Amino acid sequence: VYIFFAIVKKRKYIVIWAGIILFVTSGIIKPSGIITYVNWNIIGIFVGFLIITDFMAEANIPARLAKIVVDKSKSLFFAVILMSIFSGIISMFLENVATVLILAPIAIEISRKAKVSPVPFLLGITLSSNLQGTATLIGDPPSMILAGYTKMTFMDFFVVNGKLSIFFAVEIGAIVSLFVIGWIYRRLRNIPIDKIKVDPVKSYIPLYFFVIAVLYLFFVSLSHKLFGYAGGIGSMIIAIILVLVYKRDGVKVLRRFDYETLLILMGIFILIRGITEAGVVSYLVSKIELIVGNNLGMTFVILVVTSVFLSAFIDNVPYVTAMIPIGIQLANSLGTSPYLFTFGILIGATVGGNITPVGAAANIVTWGVIQREGIKFKFSDFVKVGLPFTIGGVTASALFLWFIWK
Repeated sequence: VYIFFAIVKKRKYIVIWAGIILFVTSGIIKPSGIITYVNWNIIGIFVGFLIITDFMAEANIPARLAKIVVDKSKSLFFAVILMSIFSGIISMFLENVATVLILAPIAIEISRKAKVSPVPFLLGITLSSNLQGTATLIGDPPSMILAGYTKMTFMDFFVVNGKLSIFFAVEIGAIVSLFVIGWIYRRLRNIPIDKIKVDPVKSYIPLYFFVIAVLYLFFVSLSHKLFGYAGGIGSMIIAIILVLVYKRDGVKVLRRFDYETLLILMGIFILIRGITEAGVVSYLVSKIELIVGNNLGMTFVILVVTSVFLSAFIDNVPYVTAMIPIGIQLANSLGTSPYLFTFGILIGATVGGNITPVGAAANIVTWGVIQREGIKFKFSDFVKVGLPFTIGGVTASALFLWFIWK
């Protein structure tokens, strides 16, 4: 299933659910598991925020905010840096591909006016988007997979068990990565920038609903028990109200809804349980223990480096799905917190996708945009920026995790 998921380019959900049918027919999981193994709370949060953020994009809110950011820039260099920061911020709440599609036209307009290549903007937007999507529960499917398996709440991504959580590890990595971007594109410092035009905001109502939804998750996260069921229900209710407010636009948004990712996310929860009950996780853990023994530091480094390398070439969703339960069992056997390994796996996998243009869906979209602009941009050109960005970000994040969670 994992091999086909990595190879197949379209309708990946068919691969996932074919694997589930195989698990059921072979008796590894019960038919009732198709319902009971799914973390419906996380699914509710995913669906609710996907609808709300789609309304925000439809209302031109992110594009308008991007214009404000760019207009504050004194040169192309600062525009690249600020657009990268802005891309990272909205990717904490908006799907990475959507972030790229919203900001790419702005990047292209800026570059055309300045008569320079849009590549620095597009790469800064894309790489920062992939990195920051891990910072919050609602940023990216891998974060939701982690939350679903470890029962983390929205606020646990900021502070968990009294310690700084993955959000701060990501931000440390983001700061270092920005310095890398700045060094690579330092030649743009002396190129002035003109103001750009974007369509006006149609309505700020989706933004109000978004703020309400985030505040709601914050408050229900104060109780793990309450968050376990109320997070998804509340997110769905807020989204449904927004659909009813807009009516006609609501129908348009629902037609664009990302049903494929929804089916993939649901299926992944079932597959995780299936491979665990089949003994696959225990078998792999025993093999890894034979290699690393009781060396905590070596285990952590191997998990992070392996995650970075493999995610440069394969989709990080199936990888994270397979590795999170392995990381938890390894942590238990070594007597350390499971968050050390699971956070390391997640950061390595999501940031590792930045190395190549095929490592993440957002990268593929960006590569396509560059090609459509008629720019000669090779695989190696992406790696020249993505590799140092990844090394800087992952190293800083991993060191932070080690000192906080070892």
